[in-house]
Amino acid sequence: MTTAPADFGGTCLIGECTFAGELLLPSTTYFGLQKSGSYLYGTVRDEDTNLLRMLRAVEPDRSTLRSLFVAEPGTQLQRHSRSDEMCCGPVSTAQDGDVVTLSVANAEGVGGFRFLQGPDGCVWDESGVLALSGDVVGPAVQWFNTWEGGGCFSVTAKYRVGGRVLGRPVQGFVGHEIHYFTPGFNWLTAPYGRGREICWQQIANEYEDGAIVQATFAYGADGWGFAMLHDEHGSFTSTTEIRAEATVRPNGYPATVRYEFADQSWTWRIDPQGERPSFPGIAMLGADGTCVRDGDNREIRYAMGNSDWWTDGRAGHIIVRDR
Repeated sequence: MTTAPADFGGTCLIGECTFAGELLLPSTTYFGLQKSGSYLYGTVRDEDTNLLRMLRAVEPDRSTLRSLFVAEPGTQLQRHSRSDEMCCGPVSTAQDGDVVTLSVANAEGVGGFRFLQGPDGCVWDESGVLALSGDVVGPAVQWFNTWEGGGCFSVTAKYRVGGRVLGRPVQGFVGHEIHYFTPGFNWLTAPYGRGREICWQQIANEYEDGAIVQATFAYGADGWGFAMLHDEHGSFTSTTEIRAEATVRPNGYPATVRYEFADQSWTWRIDPQGERPSFPGIAMLGADGTCVRDGDNREIRYAMGNSDWWTDGRAGHIIVRDR
């Protein structure tokens, strides 16, 4: 089957890039695509190793989607009541050289939300709810994907952070993912929400010896999928030739997702506290876990392992019985 010019049948262009400040500006375009939003997410642990997860979507002109998920001992992640203190409203974007700040003021015009992005790190503050800051983890990664009549460009950077959430000292990772789309499309209305995306993990691990790895693994239909991995030595592995298989819990959450690419295989496992509440009306489950290279038995100090998993049947061909 042939495709139209400039449509690569779902296959992505992928690689490293610099997470430049212009990526955050609402007026920036790439490949004729407009910025649809920044997605800020974090996975941290408190001093009792409980899992906490934060998420905010920042559209070019406003931010309304925001949540803090907290798992107490023996429980799964639940949206915390103080999520509603994370203010929403019009977004201000300020640039000072290479530093860009996204912010939303609360009703009194003070406090509110602030995300500062610089060449070497980030600061994320939700007044009274969370305050995190840290250093960038290696280069950013990018992918570009088309379909007949449209396209998507995405860039992701990750940060090793510390700070406080709900007054608790925490340590972990933050990710910043930016999407550009053909006007009129977003993730759900584009092919990804309609069947192209099956699973997608954003990975960062810090081992007991201080080594850090980061990766982005994705698998889907139409040839969409990729592995982009920065190992602890700074070496970069990237390919669009990737295979996946998964096991699933009775309640529909993924239990494991195994990725094979190049000469490597990595397995993501859901955290004991990692089931995240679903969004009403969307057949996608979010979960948190840890992804490691098969056979690597090093102890992990902190990990980010965000997962998208679709439950509408599109993943059926990669699901296997529990081993």
